[in-house]
Amino acid sequence: MTASQSRIRMRIRLVVPLFFVLAGYAVQQDADRAVTLAYQFPEGKTISYRQAETQSQFMQFGGQDMNVLNQVSMEFTAKPKSVKEGNFGLGVTIDAMKISIQSPQGDLSPDLSQILGKSFDMTLSRLGKELDTSAAAAIKYQVDANSSRDLSTPFQAFFPDLPDRPVKKGDTWPSEDKVVQNSGNGEIIVSAKNVNTLDGFETIEGIECARIKTAITGTLAGNLEQGGVALTLDCKLEGSGTWYFAVKEGFLVKSDGKSKFSGNIVAGEPANLTIPLTGESQEEVRWIKK
Repeated sequence: MTASQSRIRMRIRLVVPLFFVLAGYAVQQDADRAVTLAYQFPEGKTISYRQAETQSQFMQFGGQDMNVLNQVSMEFTAKPKSVKEGNFGLGVTIDAMKISIQSPQGDLSPDLSQILGKSFDMTLSRLGKELDTSAAAAIKYQVDANSSRDLSTPFQAFFPDLPDRPVKKGDTWPSEDKVVQNSGNGEIIVSAKNVNTLDGFETIEGIECARIKTAITGTLAGNLEQGGVALTLDCKLEGSGTWYFAVKEGFLVKSDGKSKFSGNIVAGEPANLTIPLTGESQEEVRWIKK
């Protein structure tokens, strides 16, 4: 071995341990690093998302299975319009939307062509609280001959809530969501309490993101009327999710969640029946990179 080769070998021996020392230092820095998370909507810059949800419901009535499969997908674009007292005024436009329902009564895919291109304004706080979605509630569409919905439902808790203080890996913060779905023959209310944990950092689409895990508990309740029969819905729900928030750029990059619920539907006069109900849902949100 020449003197030159020996020197190179020695350098390699020195570099390899140094690499592991620096790697360990980086891991420690990551664990101790505190970040301040906040939504940012720069003037003139739009952001688009694709949201998809699949929900399965299982029940028995008169010895027969009454299973229902709901699938909803939507794409929308949000454009900042104003900033007031730290809250963002957003103009939202529906780019695509589809609903598919499979039930013992048959399959249903309502015509939503009148929804495409519809726009409304909403207000969002810098920490992700939806302060006003009333304009979306004014835009309604028919699901079938007996029920309707409005556009506010998917936007009442679309943006995850951020902590009001700097957080580092392992820190947690609570948040609450409430979604009211009006159907024309009653309403269903989803109430959720969340525990969010900063799980670490990850690069998604070339963007450094905070990876956040969420544990969810809550209720699913409602009062409806179908065929002249009053129905009361009472369920417990639990779920979990993972979402990714751009640390510097200040926007939701993607999220995945799943939940389960169980309880009863109580049919009043003249039926006087209690029908056990269970179900599960999966939801994903993706930033559309343009």
